[in-house]
Amino acid sequence: MKTHATRQNTLNILRTGLFVSCLACTSAFAADATYPRPADVATLDGMMLAYYEVVSGGPGVPRDVARDLSLHHPDAAIFIRKRNEKNERELVRMSVKEYHATAKASLEAGFFERETRRETRTFGHSVHVWSTYEARKTPDGPVIARGINNVMLSYDGKRYWILAETWDDESKANPLPK
Repeated sequence: MKTHATRQNTLNILRTGLFVSCLACTSAFAADATYPRPADVATLDGMMLAYYEVVSGGPGVPRDVARDLSLHHPDAAIFIRKRNEKNERELVRMSVKEYHATAKASLEAGFFERETRRETRTFGHSVHVWSTYEARKTPDGPVIARGINNVMLSYDGKRYWILAETWDDESKANPLPK
């Protein structure tokens, strides 16, 4: 039969273990709490720079999904036009995580996107950005696509949030506006 002192020692050991575990979890959380980066979300210029940085990178380089998630509102939506089983183009809604899962292979094959022009409309906390882009497989390689990212944001007085986005590539039938 255990004595009162033995039970107390066992409880103290358990409490100490629990305390150390809590500290470890807090430290791990603190290490991951680098997002959002204030420079990413405090200004529209910072937001758009981060928007392009999170999808850009060389072959085999994983994208910073955590940083991208920190730019987007938790309920943000990405709308992409895809071909269905009948080869018809349809609009598909996905979360930021779903987008990264879907686009991972093509992005990590080497993809660099940069903004070449921006048109912004703001009313109160609502912000709409048309961001013209160029895409390349390498930073200085030939342009493989151009188009417009259509980004809807909100400013809550402290930071910007991306609420929704879609884009379309330039083509002969869909030239970029002048």
